[in-house]
Amino acid sequence: MKKYITALLPLALILSGCTLERLPLNGPSTGTFPQNESEAYAGTLAAYKGMSLMNAQNNYFPYAIQDCASDIFTYRPGASNFLYQLSGDLTADQSLVEKEYKYIYKVVGRVHQVLDKVDNLLLTEGQEVVDRYKAELLCIRAHQYDQAMQFYGGIPFITHSLDLTDNDYPRNSLRECADSILYCDLADENLDCLPVAWGSEYGTTRIGRIAAYALKARIALNWGYVEIARAAAEKAIRLNEENGCYALETLDTRGYLTHEEGELDNTALWGFAGQNSKEWLWAIQHSKLVGELQTDIYYTTPRTLGGCSWYGPKPALIDTYQCIDGKSILESPLYDYKNPYLNRDPRMAMTAVLPGSRSMGVQYEMDRTVAQVKNYNTDSYVPNADSYPKVNKYEYGANGTKGPGGFYFRKHYDINYINGSSFYLSDHTDELNVGLIRWAEVLLIAAEANIEDGSGSLTKAKEYINMVRVRAGMPEITASTPEELRSALRYERKVELAGEGFRWFDIRRWSDNGLCYCNGDEIPGAEAIAVKAVNGKQWAPAYSTDKNPTAYMWKAKPIIDANWTVTYDENAKGWDGSEFDLRAFDKVEMNYQDYRDRRWPFPRTEIITSPTMSQDPEGYQNPGYVTGQ
Repeated sequence: MKKYITALLPLALILSGCTLERLPLNGPSTGTFPQNESEAYAGTLAAYKGMSLMNAQNNYFPYAIQDCASDIFTYRPGASNFLYQLSGDLTADQSLVEKEYKYIYKVVGRVHQVLDKVDNLLLTEGQEVVDRYKAELLCIRAHQYDQAMQFYGGIPFITHSLDLTDNDYPRNSLRECADSILYCDLADENLDCLPVAWGSEYGTTRIGRIAAYALKARIALNWGYVEIARAAAEKAIRLNEENGCYALETLDTRGYLTHEEGELDNTALWGFAGQNSKEWLWAIQHSKLVGELQTDIYYTTPRTLGGCSWYGPKPALIDTYQCIDGKSILESPLYDYKNPYLNRDPRMAMTAVLPGSRSMGVQYEMDRTVAQVKNYNTDSYVPNADSYPKVNKYEYGANGTKGPGGFYFRKHYDINYINGSSFYLSDHTDELNVGLIRWAEVLLIAAEANIEDGSGSLTKAKEYINMVRVRAGMPEITASTPEELRSALRYERKVELAGEGFRWFDIRRWSDNGLCYCNGDEIPGAEAIAVKAVNGKQWAPAYSTDKNPTAYMWKAKPIIDANWTVTYDENAKGWDGSEFDLRAFDKVEMNYQDYRDRRWPFPRTEIITSPTMSQDPEGYQNPGYVTGQ
């Protein structure tokens, strides 16, 4: 499916590479570009390609990586730029802060190269084609600006190409930015110019009308425009009912399997086959044909297979998952702390590689006294990457002294990947698409918007939540009040979307009683639940020893609140009355301060090079940060 998208990428790169005014005899000119639909098409693809270049540590950013700055995933030591997010030590000088800002505006610049003069097409193509390109480009820009707002708050809302004399703009407020996106750029009359979906010829790279309404709903909900979010989400659902474009994928819901029993196979959604799944509305495509690759699988693959095991779930995520009766592990009679992975929400095993199971055909053991594990790909035994004494870099395994939170990450890879032709062991790259919007998220957006909008339907909210739960093999909820449904919704977003880059943002926009934003403004006194979720020590399973080989099977009892935030009291007794037995991970404590850490600092380089920003008497930098620190 990728050949149609990649065929014009070399041209797209040429068109987006230089902004000097030239009038070549045999190519497009920046003074007249685009002159025809071919040039508009190539320029639009260049904007999409710009999105694919946004990466951190060679993974698409944000995505699974950003969840590691929350309460459910974590990195291994050495990822200082990322761990700074957890410890509250980000500064305006750090490369991650500058890189994200730079790439967002680079993509926006590519959008403007086409958008500024797309009316040139009126002479040859007509209004319908022009309006379609405008809508598509405005969706790309809206996605990028929303991302910038998530990280930086109010931003300079640029609407055209800049040059050396037109390059100094003040910062717009968060509400001004959101209003411009929702009431202008993503106005219904614009989105209705898009095709309902582009069809299999274009895969999921180009955003269609249903996906555009889903994007509008997401952005509206992010900033507390609940009426707009509800209307947009339900229009996406209605359009899909009329056209049958998207659906929830059938998943392997068998739950925890021992390595002898086999391995879960959800490649229909997360693997290469998933790139044709009807669940994905919009995605970024990668292709080895143009060298457009990423390394996400390498960073989640076990050391036994030559991977990096760079990040993974924390116990706080594992203890979140309900039992299959729909009750928390604190309430369900099905929970057995001695066999904690049995009778649990199947999404736990879909998201985390659990001890005693397989990852890409290889047995995974958190017990470091296990020296050999079974490689089912070769029907042989190989050294356990988490065993001891330490060998080479095996100490970086998931439960090694320098590993992440004790578990490997299972989403976003193909179980056959290690033996597939797409795995390049020499440079650790892969060409899996990066999903941006999938149907399960649309249903959860619609549910949340109905809960938070006083005019919404709680019946619909319940229906949408249950559609996601039933697909996952979980019982339907019986909740009926706004408070009960809010709790159910927050559970679903946490476990359904775990590792997809939403958690960091969700816990910053949620308060105990609703949202932290209303129509683009912060609600006074609405404290983000991140204050509770991302503060204190990070906990990981203990190390097993010869005397205690099952030490990694913690007995510490979690505290689970109505928002499904999981915390621990290290002074409390465990399930069996024993002493607290989780270990403090990495010596990095989480330190979230509300109203500062809801956003990042603005890059120092951006402020010192802009007279408007540097001379702003009220201070351009975000609260709690100092330019140059």
